[in-house]
Formats: sequence, C-alpha cells, structure tokens
Amino acid sequence: MSEEGIYRSRLEPAFPEATRYTSSIKEDSWIFYEDIEATIAHDFMLMKQGYITEDQFKKIVSAIKKLLENKELVQTDTYKYEDVHELIESFVIKEVGIEIGGLVHTARSRNDQVVTAVRLKTRREVFNILREILDLEKTLLKKARETIDVLFPFYTHLQQAQAAPLSHYFLGYFDILMRDFDRIAESLKRINLNPLGSVAIVGTSLKVNRELTTKLLGFHGLLENSFDAVSSRDFILETVSNLNILMLNLSRMMEDLIIWLTSEFGFFTLPDELAFPSSAMPNKKNPCILELARARSGRVFSSLAQLSMVCKGAPSGYVRDLQETKPPLIEAIETVKETLKIVRITVENMRENRERIRSSMEQNIIALDVAERIIEEARVPFRLAHKLVGEMVKRSLKDGRGFKNIKEEELKEVSLQILGRDISPILLNILSKSEETLVSLRTSAGAGCQSNDLKMIREREKMIEDYYSKLNEMIQRDRDAKKFLEGQVARIVEGFSLP
Repeated sequence: MSEEGIYRSRLEPAFPEATRYTSSIKEDSWIFYEDIEATIAHDFMLMKQGYITEDQFKKIVSAIKKLLENKELVQTDTYKYEDVHELIESFVIKEVGIEIGGLVHTARSRNDQVVTAVRLKTRREVFNILREILDLEKTLLKKARETIDVLFPFYTHLQQAQAAPLSHYFLGYFDILMRDFDRIAESLKRINLNPLGSVAIVGTSLKVNRELTTKLLGFHGLLENSFDAVSSRDFILETVSNLNILMLNLSRMMEDLIIWLTSEFGFFTLPDELAFPSSAMPNKKNPCILELARARSGRVFSSLAQLSMVCKGAPSGYVRDLQETKPPLIEAIETVKETLKIVRITVENMRENRERIRSSMEQNIIALDVAERIIEEARVPFRLAHKLVGEMVKRSLKDGRGFKNIKEEELKEVSLQILGRDISPILLNILSKSEETLVSLRTSAGAGCQSNDLKMIREREKMIEDYYSKLNEMIQRDRDAKKFLEGQVARIVEGFSLP
C-alpha cells in the first residue's frame, strides 16, 4: 500500500489532478497542531481501552514528535494527500509500519476527526479575538477619560443634532463592542463540545471512552448524537455571523472617523506613521488603514455568505461540501484579528483637534436643550416649546445672527405669537447659559453629560477588569487541559510536550 493512498482500499490511484482538486491540505495547516493533539488524545484513550498497547502508543507518539519537529514536511509534496489527516497517518505508518501505524485511526473517521480539530482551533481563535476586543475596549475607555471635557457635535442624518462630551461617543462604541464580546463568548458553549468518537456518522461498536477524550481536550461536554456531531457546522455559521456583526460595527466607526479626518471637518488628526501618501499628489495624507478596515468588513460578510451557500445545499450526514467551510472561517477569523488590532492602534494614536471641534458647532445645536428648559421653567407643552424654539432658530438663520443673539423685544414678540403670553425673561435667562451648562442639566440615565459619562467610565473600568479575569480563566482552562494531556502522555513517553 502506497503512503500516498492509505484510504484507497478499493480504488485505483487517483489522477493527480483529481487529488489536487479535492485536497484540503493547504487550509488544513490551520488545524495541524489541533489535529495532532486530538490524535494523541484519541490514541491515548484507545490505549486505556486496550486497543493499543503501551509500547505501540510510545512508537506512535515518537513518530508524531518527529513530524512536529519537521513541520516543513507538511509543505512538501502536499497535494499527494487529500488532507492533513492522511498526511499525519501516512507519516506514522511510514515511520513505524502499518502494524502499529495502522492502529492510529481505530474507531475514528475523518468525519469526526476534522470537526474535532476545527472546534479546538476555533475555541482558541475565539479566545484571541476576545482578547483583542478587550484591548480595544480598554483604549476606548482611555479615550473617553481624555475627552470628557470636550464638547462635541453629535449628528443625526449627518446634520448637527445635539452637543455632548466626546467621551459619550467612545463610551457608546465601548458598549457596542461589549455586546459583540458577549455574543462571541456566549457561543463558546456551543463551539466547545466534543464530536470525537462519533466516527463516520452513527458511532462505533468498539468500546471507546468519549468522556476521557472530552477531558483530555478541554471540551466542556459531548456532542452526544453522532449524526449531529459529524454533519453539523452551525457552530461555524454562528462564529462567522457574530464576527460579521462585530465587523459591521467596526466599519461604521471607521466611516465616522474617515469623515471626521477630512479637511472639511478636521476633528481628528492621524500621526504620519498611520497615514499614507498619494503617488501623485504631495499634499495628501490618506487614512488608508481606516478605509481598508471599513472595506474588509466585506470579507467577513462574504465568508458568511459563502458558508451559508455551502450549508444550505448539503444533505444530512457528512458530505465533502463541508470541507469548504474551513476557508471562509479562516478568512473571517484572520480578518477580524488584524482589524481589531489596527483599529486599536489607530484610536490610541489619533488626536482630537479641540479648537476645530468647538468652532464647528452651530449655535442652534442647543435648540432641544432650550426647548426642554422652557418646558421645565415656563411649564409649556412640548409641542408649543418646539414651535417657539423653531421660530427662534428661523429668525436667527434668516438674519444671519447667532441663535443666542435674539433681542429681548423679539423674544417677547415670538412668545406672545406662539404662547399668547410673554416669557421673554425666562428665555433670556436660558439663552444666557453656556452650552456646557445646558448639557450638564441632562438627568436621564445614560444621557450625554459629564456626570453621567464619568459614572459610566468608572463602572466600565471595573467591568473590563472583570471581563479580562473571566477570559483569563477560560484561557487557563484550555492550557490546563493541554497540560493534563501532556502529563498523561509524558508518563508513558519521556519528554513529550504539545506545541
């Protein structure tokens, strides 16, 4: 039996073109270590169950150690193999012979083998993404603290709407991304389940111990139904769907910053180290990083669409279509990790232009705040207060005067016209207040004002430390499981360790 075709018991050798077309070996390098880890855990279980002797297990592990020390072998003549599973098993057979190497795949199929490795790898990549989210969140909180004293124009319909501390913007995205964190973290209880031992589709008559491999690999439970275990990829769809939502949120933030970095707005400045020039125009300082971050949300959306198309047409049970779920998963995860990191670096290093922000604010940005003061101080129904302030804005714009420069006689005329009574002294008093004072009078929970924002910053600083602690506990459980497997194997194979 040739080392290139250990699966082809009843078939003649495949055409090289056919093997190359069907091979997943390129993307399988992503799960190389996890596939080896699951193989060792499975074979350790087989030894405990009496299907492999201790001496045979030693030889199998020694062969795998040699492969780990020469990972470049994975990149040599790779398309001889259908996948990394065949490559690993073939290598072991070549090293120790088929009498021993042929035991490696006992009570196992590529069907449960691949999904086990993908679940392991996805779990760890989710940990990486969660840490990147928290690192970005920490940066957003730092920015919020730094800008709590900067009054900033908030927009609806891309028109100035109301003023609030700039910290309110960064706190808003902190909360948005924390929901992304929660969604992704919560999905781990569906990702971190053990399919190993389900074999091809309906399990095995051999006496396997699935609970042992669950413990050895750090899964928190079994995917009990074998048919479900090998044929379902909803955990991949959920993962990429959550990453898609995260990227859409980041993309909207990038859109804001790109607009505010323009010379027309000039609210922020990027350092030269994060900007890029034009090949032709010497004056240009382009926010290419932000544009690419915005555009790369499309990669993750495309990955989700690709996965959806693969899964929607696949019949129940394992089919080779499911091989095509790995590339979009890898693409989504790598894109998100890179984007989170570069967004954090950008937010850390961009600087707000306080004078430009202040000078850009229209006087009538406080119109709603004025209307609310009229309601509070003159006991006027909201709709009449809205109409009154609207007339004040109209007159100030018509005459090219500032909103606050309407004279007492006009205020009397407008209030008599709208309300049928003179409240000009109240109006003068309200208009005499600074924007900061009017903003500070907001009392609703979560409203944009310094006191609320400071309270939210303090609460979220405590929250993020708690989230870091919980993430570290999850990562430590993964490491503990790996150490447990290493320890069990090291009792038999001297010097054994996992990568």
